Order: sequence, then C-alpha cells, then structure tokens
Amino acid sequence: MTKMIKVALYLILFIAAPFIGAGYANAHISHVSINEQQFILGGYPKFRVNIVSQDASLDKMQFVVRQASGEERLMVKPINNFLLLVTGVEDVMDPSATLVVREYRVNKWRDVKVFSLFKGRHLSQELAAKSSAAHLNIESRASEAPSSMYKIASMSQSSTQLSSGRGNKPAQYRHSLYDKSCTLKHTPAMTLWRIGTEHGKAWGLSTYGAMLAIFEANTKAFNQGDINGLRADALLRCPSQTLRAKYSNHKMAKQTFEAL
Repeated sequence: MTKMIKVALYLILFIAAPFIGAGYANAHISHVSINEQQFILGGYPKFRVNIVSQDASLDKMQFVVRQASGEERLMVKPINNFLLLVTGVEDVMDPSATLVVREYRVNKWRDVKVFSLFKGRHLSQELAAKSSAAHLNIESRASEAPSSMYKIASMSQSSTQLSSGRGNKPAQYRHSLYDKSCTLKHTPAMTLWRIGTEHGKAWGLSTYGAMLAIFEANTKAFNQGDINGLRADALLRCPSQTLRAKYSNHKMAKQTFEAL
C-alpha cells in the first residue's frame, strides 16, 4: 500500500511539473510606468521607472530606446523593489523616439509597453544640425558617400564652403589651413586624441577642437579621409590660426566630432 502511494505521488509530480514550469515562464510585469523622465530632447536617456512584476529578476526585462538611428538597450539599476533607474549613453535626437519595455516570456522577448517620449517637441536649431549630420554619417557608411572632410564642412558655421572631393579645393584655401613653417611634434605611437590634448592646451582649444583642426589641416595624413585613420608615419602641419579659431567653441567642436 505504501509503495502504491509513493508511485501515485511520483506520477502527480511528473504530470504537474510542466504546468509549474509554465506558470514560472509566464510570470509577467503587471505594471510599468515612467516615474520621472530626467532628460530632454538631445540628451542621453535617463529615467526612473515604476515596476511591479511577479518575477524580480532583471535578466528577464529589457528597457530600450528606439529612435530613427536605431535602438539602444539601457542599463538598469534597482532603487528599491518597485523603482528602477534606467540610463543610456546615446543622445536621443529623434522627436518620435520611444521607450520600449520588453519581457522574456515563453522563450521569447515580448514588448510589454511602448512610451512616447517627446510628444509635440522639436529639436533646437543647434541639435537639429547635429542630428542631421549624424544621419548623413550613417547613410554615408552604408553607401560609401563623402569623406569625413565633407561632413565637417556641412556642419561648419564658417562662410567658406568646402567641396566634397578630396584635393579639389582651391590652392589658396588649402594653403590657408596650415602654417607652412610649423609641424606638430608627435611619435608614431600617439593617437589623435593624445596629440589633440597636448596641443589643444597651447592653442586654447578643447581636445575635440584641436583634433578637428589637425584633421582639416592634414587630411592626406588620414587613411581614406577618415578622422579615425591617422597614419603612424604622417607628417602633421600646425593648423593655421584662422582654422583654430573655427573650432574655438568647445560645445560645437564636440558635437561636430561626435557626428563624424
């Protein structure tokens, strides 16, 4: 009799196990809402999110910012059992951007809720220029469009217009970009960032401004006109005073560099 009871219990557990597992797999977020949106259009994403879930594991939740340039999965840090701090690193430039909350359920990621972030809002003129340049940069990588030199020209507030072709600029303008009597001291092991940091201090420029000035004055020293392609054996001429002045605005220089 005792043996029969044990067999019956084993059968019950064997039959019920899949349903117990299914109940766990189907555990879901019962409530999610934005407690506080701590950034504006043009800034990096940062939220405080209210959350109520049957499963406390953050591994089964995803918070994603979706915008025209793509998606970014955000980092999540619990504040307490019902409040999360959610942050990202990519600036949100799209007025139609959304926050997507996902949950892993039944062996699949599913969208639980989608929040619109900027209803009726628009980018400032300055941020719109950055967004436009970043969008052009994405398209150029896919279709082998103009070089970084052309993209800098498209964002520049200078009245001088640069042509899209490398080497087609008027000689007078090309010579005005650098100081013929000066070359930059650097070693093959130095990166453009380090060179820009060292010389930027002397020029009164930010590292970003110095890098842009060096790049524009020495485009042939960069592989395929790419600002990230500095040749180790390149001879770098000093940017002219006029060119350095072009990148004296620290904020605009950073935005221009990041858009490349």
